Amino acid sequence: SAQDPPELFQFNQSTQQAAYFIVEVTINGNQIDPEDWVGAFNGDICVGAEQWDTSQCGGGVCELIIMGNDGNDYSEGYCSSGDIPTFKIYDASEDTYIDAYPSENNSWFNNGFNMINSLSNEMPSTPGCMDEDACNYNADATEDDDSCTYAEGTCDCDDNPVDDYC
Repeated sequence: SAQDPPELFQFNQSTQQAAYFIVEVTINGNQIDPEDWVGAFNGDICVGAEQWDTSQCGGGVCELIIMGNDGNDYSEGYCSSGDIPTFKIYDASEDTYIDAYPSENNSWFNNGFNMINSLSNEMPSTPGCMDEDACNYNADATEDDDSCTYAEGTCDCDDNPVDDYC
């Protein structure tokens, strides 16, 4: 039926669950259609899926329930505390699965409630200082934002004297 999940989005119900509330889901900057689906994965195992019709969600913010490993065979490989799920969008009109990137990476834990502002096929950038020689180097930055600061004179980054004075 039209309500059945796409093939890759099949999963079993578990007694261990966490709710992920997602404000906006887009492909190339456009909201996905009500016929499209969002799926959550732990590795390559689908651990939750929902058809994304925002008219059926409270205030247009939909919820994706992500299953955890409850010790039964049917939940083997499902999420455990601390796991960070990944996401895919099923574009029904194109019959394709698309990797999706959340604006926040929230760890799974049983009975958890998590907010994600956006889920998109476009990888979000992380602004920050990308110069390894700077005092405020950010190893996670993917976009240099010109915020780098450097030690001045004879002081190190913490204003400690390198010689006898700063």
